[in-house]
Amino acid sequence: MSISPSRPPLTSSDVRQHVADPLPLPGGGGTARRWTALADIAADDLPLVKVVEPHHDAVAIIAELGGPTPGADEIWAVWAAEPPFAVLQASDRDDSWTLTGTKAFCSGASLVTHALVTARTDDGSRMFAVDLASSGITPTSDGPAWSGPGMSRADTASLAFDDVPTRPVGSAGAYVDRTGFWLGAIGIAACWLGGARGVAATLEDAAGTLGPHALAHLGAVRAALDTSTLAMDAAAAIADGEPLSVDRAERLAHALRAQAAEVAESVVSHVGRALGPGPLAFDGAHAEHVHDLQVFVRQHHAERDLERLGALGGRHD
Repeated sequence: MSISPSRPPLTSSDVRQHVADPLPLPGGGGTARRWTALADIAADDLPLVKVVEPHHDAVAIIAELGGPTPGADEIWAVWAAEPPFAVLQASDRDDSWTLTGTKAFCSGASLVTHALVTARTDDGSRMFAVDLASSGITPTSDGPAWSGPGMSRADTASLAFDDVPTRPVGSAGAYVDRTGFWLGAIGIAACWLGGARGVAATLEDAAGTLGPHALAHLGAVRAALDTSTLAMDAAAAIADGEPLSVDRAERLAHALRAQAAEVAESVVSHVGRALGPGPLAFDGAHAEHVHDLQVFVRQHHAERDLERLGALGGRHD
């Protein structure tokens, strides 16, 4: 028996009301407000923030690398996953670029109007801006189809591109070789923490009825979320202070993402141990939120990211 989502599918109108007003750019003096806004959306609706956050990320990328300024009625995505089974190739013909191939993991595929996509070029991976109303873009069944319940409302699909006109944004490698890339990665961690706060709300709502063991679980949840919030606030202050090198920003991002992923997994565990199977079995909104968070937090690559953190340079004061 399949379980339908407890909420209706997302619409462009759902997304547009959260992208109408720009968020402060990361590192521009309002980073804490930016990350808090994303976390607040995530606490309530993780698939929604999975589409909203990339729009604000696209605005920041364009501000840093140059590109077409997003219009008032536009919703932008950032599709940068490059699995081996889906290859998107960019070709330059007399300074007119086109995209051909497949792009996988396109969240919000039918909800957004434009996207920043990474594609292969002769010089390496490069970012491009594309109007999704262009001809030659179609959904495709190439690659795995989304089948799990987690993040099902985020409208993730694979898209086929056939000679689609596009515009480069930055030079080859510029998308990842910048401080803003890593500040954006911390913004994702803020979403994970917001999602964990949403899971914890079920336990907080039951606080007045909890026995001593369940109260200990609530204490552990509060400790984890409170300290992670302090860490995010400190990171925002660092980002808004002296200009960060790419290396320093990467180290900060890996550390915060590792902590956020651990906190998310810990909160899910503590809430389950405190309340038993009831919320997962009978509270559709809670069960769905847990599934959504477990899928979203897997954007942290676990030991691979920890290995990278360990391989980075020495101490940072």
